Amino acid sequence: MTPSALRIIGIGNPLMGDDGLGITAIERLRAVDLPQAVELIDGGTGGLTLLHLMEGATKVIFIDAVVMQLPPGSIRRIDDLLPRLTAAPEQLSLHETGLAAALALGESLEMLPPQLVLFGVEPQEVAPSLELTPAVSSILPELVEQVRREVASCR
Repeated sequence: MTPSALRIIGIGNPLMGDDGLGITAIERLRAVDLPQAVELIDGGTGGLTLLHLMEGATKVIFIDAVVMQLPPGSIRRIDDLLPRLTAAPEQLSLHETGLAAALALGESLEMLPPQLVLFGVEPQEVAPSLELTPAVSSILPELVEQVRREVASCR
């Protein structure tokens, strides 16, 4: 992996409707004028490979569909990820490992970058579909703009 101080990692499954939001956002960000040093990464469905994708970065921005009990399409920027982790060590697995479990393991192995930010979007429907719901699709321009501003603030 090429060294990059700032990585943006989209997480999700584009075959599962709104769960594909993170991947779609990465595709949209490729059309935005970001500094050359910013690395855009399709993180797939996450798991322990996220640890490798974060390696060597000073800041990682995740984009993912997150159930937060908010109206569908709500965007939240979360920068205190580690205290919010709820994954217990016994839930760690080599399969189906989510973002929280990967970050918990990364913290215990001292493998995390100094700065972690999550842009979470409340999904409307996570079910087999190649399309985002209108509630989530309609917020993509605002999400991309918020991530662009986050990148600009890193200079």
